[in-house]
Amino acid sequence: MPPNESNSGGVYSAGGIRMRIRGAAVFVIALVPVMAAGQQFMPAAPGPPVDPNTRFEVVAIKRYADTGNPVLMRMTPGRFESQLPLGLLLRQALQKADYQIVGAPGWIDMERYSISAKPPDGAPPAATTVLLVNMLKDRFQLEMHLETRELPIFHLVMAREDGRLGPDLKPTSAECQAIIEARIAAAKAAAGAPAGPPPPLPPLPGPNDPLPCGFVRNPAGVLGGSGRTIAEMLRALSDLVGRPVIDKTGLAGLYDFSLKFAPESAGSNTMLRLLSPGLPPPAVDPNAPSLSVALQEQLGLKLEGARGPVEVVVIDRFERPTLD
Repeated sequence: MPPNESNSGGVYSAGGIRMRIRGAAVFVIALVPVMAAGQQFMPAAPGPPVDPNTRFEVVAIKRYADTGNPVLMRMTPGRFESQLPLGLLLRQALQKADYQIVGAPGWIDMERYSISAKPPDGAPPAATTVLLVNMLKDRFQLEMHLETRELPIFHLVMAREDGRLGPDLKPTSAECQAIIEARIAAAKAAAGAPAGPPPPLPPLPGPNDPLPCGFVRNPAGVLGGSGRTIAEMLRALSDLVGRPVIDKTGLAGLYDFSLKFAPESAGSNTMLRLLSPGLPPPAVDPNAPSLSVALQEQLGLKLEGARGPVEVVVIDRFERPTLD
């Protein structure tokens, strides 16, 4: 899979292996699909159901010591490593955004531990989240339960009665769609193959350059994508507005889009904030429109407030671990 890399606080994504965030490199060797820029967790790898009792065979947890090495989470056959803030690790394990996690202690976004573990032989990529949840239960005394609550949400709808798209939302070209289909076919063919070195990084576009086929980027105040579904755009929008966004556009297929706006809270991206707590928020264009205005003018879409059922995880217990 091609890698992710960010530049000046943004994320350029094409496959979910590696990214660089504001000077702190984050290498994620995880056999998972692409992480949409701005997301608070990487989507779990697809695959058949995993035994919910699957656990790491060995787990070692030490106090994190900043040695200048890259912040990382790495999952390779036979080894898992993480130095992420616990809040990010919890989001990854639960596959939930901030607004879907209730009752977590505030210190989990401040404290980091060096975690090294050995997964069972032959554990598939889809087992990663199960392994993480059970590790958090065993070593951090995680106790939780699911609830469905009626909460504020947004519906994403067409802004114009005639259904016309905005100038910066266009159907993906047939050529790009063929490239994406070939990548998917190659990934399926390689599934289960022995792990090798990651592929070389492709050239990254400049901040104002067109995105290569299949890439996304999301520096502060920008959300762009090439060859993406509306559902993939929704994940980033949900993080930006802090509540679920439900697709009511009726738009199917793949699209290219470019959205430029003034963030309501510069530097609010959860992942960037937690990985770079001491850095000032990135500069944004003070003359850019608000997100809601940008959606309408640039993409021909708009957000409509509503209420709806939202699944949340209620954290009943989460403790600091006993160190090895």
